[in-house]
Amino acid sequence: MSSRKEKVCAMPLSAAPRILALALVVSAFVTESAARSPAPSAQPVIVSPDATTSAPAEKLALRGRTLIPLHSTLIGQGGVTRLNFSGALSIHNASATNILAIEKIEYRNGSGQLIESYLNDPLYLKPYASLQVTIAQDDVRGGTGASFTVDWSTAQGSDEPLIEAVMTSYTGPHSYAILSPGRRVSRPQ
Repeated sequence: MSSRKEKVCAMPLSAAPRILALALVVSAFVTESAARSPAPSAQPVIVSPDATTSAPAEKLALRGRTLIPLHSTLIGQGGVTRLNFSGALSIHNASATNILAIEKIEYRNGSGQLIESYLNDPLYLKPYASLQVTIAQDDVRGGTGASFTVDWSTAQGSDEPLIEAVMTSYTGPHSYAILSPGRRVSRPQ
């Protein structure tokens, strides 16, 4: 029994106050960050007012659609385990000089059914600006195989946007992260 105590208390006593102080700082930071963060469902589209501009006078001739997988739920161990992920869809204007119009952002489940449409009006991103759409870890509406489609327009000859999703999950002491790049697909007229 005493050998077990010695293993538990193997850390030098001089390190204990530093570890306790570090734990308190981390705890305070996490609590403060959570208090400052808006509820995911309250603000799913996050964009800085400085990142947007008004519609350009000229027509944006290059039109596209990007499909981005967002795995909100993964099933493992032969269907026994379900792991839910939070997700962040990031849309970046890759042009140094031209505006990017984000005309439609739609979230679909694994059956392809529309779950949510995020924009009522287009957003116009300045050069190199970005926006983000968030999905909470407890939002399991997408299930397995969920995805986003983003309809966008920019000036002819401009760089296409960089669109990707990052999924994270925290379960007990384990954390997981997946990066999912978007792929350009045909856009219906």
